[in-house]
Amino acid sequence: MIFLSALRGADVDWSRITLFWTDERAVPPDDPESNYGMAEQLLLSPLGAKAPRAIRMPAEAPLGQAALWYDDALATELGGAALDLAVLGIGEDGHIASLFPGHQALMQDELRTVAIEDAPKPPPRRLSLSLRFILQTKKIWLVAIGQRKLPVLHAAINKTSNSTPLDFVMRQARDVVVFTDQQIRRS
Repeated sequence: MIFLSALRGADVDWSRITLFWTDERAVPPDDPESNYGMAEQLLLSPLGAKAPRAIRMPAEAPLGQAALWYDDALATELGGAALDLAVLGIGEDGHIASLFPGHQALMQDELRTVAIEDAPKPPPRRLSLSLRFILQTKKIWLVAIGQRKLPVLHAAINKTSNSTPLDFVMRQARDVVVFTDQQIRRS
């Protein structure tokens, strides 16, 4: 939330930007749990006519169909290219987007978008970009706010863990920048 509010004041030509979502909970866009709803409230609506184009994940639709639709939207909009930038929050367990440690969704690499029916964190039904597609992104910004995320962030930065999606991003992505309110210790 802090990040979206800060973007409102950025000196950006929003007409040149298209926003995609890395994940979404299977709720309507006006639900308080909706990532799109949060962006609408904190960024898109306040920017009004200056707002960027936004292509939201239709996660309230049947998830298999929604994943195919979003995969097609990404392919069409990007012309088969990678995302320029992904802004990813991290969970205390090292999850990114809706990709959780040890979950079968991590293995999905046929599509850019994964339908998840059994996420270990509520709500269980979600859409997420696949790990393969996220790793192709030109630049990734990781946002880790709060002390409870510090252990998993330290483990990923210091490469003392190799079991979370965060670890995979830190080791395999092209260009990663971490934004945090915590002090980082390197081993």
